[in-house]
Amino acid sequence: MSADRATPYLSIVATARNDNHGGDLLRRMQLFVDGLLAQCERYRLPSEVVLVEWNPPADRPRLVEALDWSNQGSHTDVRIIEVPPALHRTHQHAEQLPLFQMIGKNVGIRRARGSFVLATNIDILLSNELVAHIAQQQLRPDRMYRLDRWDVDPNVPMSASVDERLAWCRSHCIRLEARDGTSDLRTGQFHRIYWEPTWRVRLLEALQDWSIVPTVTRRRLHLNACGDFTLMHRQRWFDVRGYAELQMYSMHLDSVLCTAAHFAGAREHVWRDPLSMFHIEHGTGSGFTPEGQAALDARLAKAGIPQLSHAEFHKWAIEMRRTGKPIIFNEEDWGLARESLPECSPGSAAAQPHASGFKSLTAA
Repeated sequence: MSADRATPYLSIVATARNDNHGGDLLRRMQLFVDGLLAQCERYRLPSEVVLVEWNPPADRPRLVEALDWSNQGSHTDVRIIEVPPALHRTHQHAEQLPLFQMIGKNVGIRRARGSFVLATNIDILLSNELVAHIAQQQLRPDRMYRLDRWDVDPNVPMSASVDERLAWCRSHCIRLEARDGTSDLRTGQFHRIYWEPTWRVRLLEALQDWSIVPTVTRRRLHLNACGDFTLMHRQRWFDVRGYAELQMYSMHLDSVLCTAAHFAGAREHVWRDPLSMFHIEHGTGSGFTPEGQAALDARLAKAGIPQLSHAEFHKWAIEMRRTGKPIIFNEEDWGLARESLPECSPGSAAAQPHASGFKSLTAA
């Protein structure tokens, strides 16, 4: 292995399982894989894709077999780390939640080899301009990099080239997830996140009524869709011990991470268009949208799946702003560091049965 691949500049971490979450999951994942591998090769970005396969279903192929990895070039390694079903079942609410997204990301972040780590999701396409910019290798260790998210129509053409897919995305945007809120480009509706300070807001803050205090009272970070793109130096992830490993639905856990990282010294830097990401829309009820929040909340409540409330997150965020310090939620063994987890790569598994392509890996 060449030196730049042994110690890549960028680790790209995501987690998934072959369960058709949100509908047409493998198709969305293939678009994600195709784009990253082609772009890292084009811009000669020393990188690795770390895909954490959490609790793989017994009746479906593993991701190493279910996806086409033939686009992999000389500048990117692909590593698939498995969290077995038996380990998944040791978590609370394991029956209701087949995948703990943020704990899964921590598994990948903890084992990443890159100088910088991008935590993202498997239905994201990055713009060419963004990958080319990162490939210049001028990122700063004291920064947390964020950007807006464009949601796009799900029918991204599989038969098109990567460039054609990105052009298609730009012409089929349906929402813009920006710092202050989300714009629905179909209806013109704006779902606000931040409000301007008023005496009423300050009064509510003084009363500590966290259920109704608007978010002006916490740090004005770009937390909208931050789970889809948070890029920091590896040490910054270790400073805050990754995402809070609360065994619940992932709502707000990405915002907690970004807020903690900011108060641990990672200054936010927001990239602007054309340094962009595109999110492929998927089935209703399988993820958060502003217009679908009530339905999602009802579904989680009916299933008995807990989630972090707006009020709880705001209280923690305001506490961090008040003290100027991060809240650290995890122990030193975050990211299942004590577990020896199986790992494979497409090259090792493609020509032989699945199990024989794996080796054991324990976190650093």
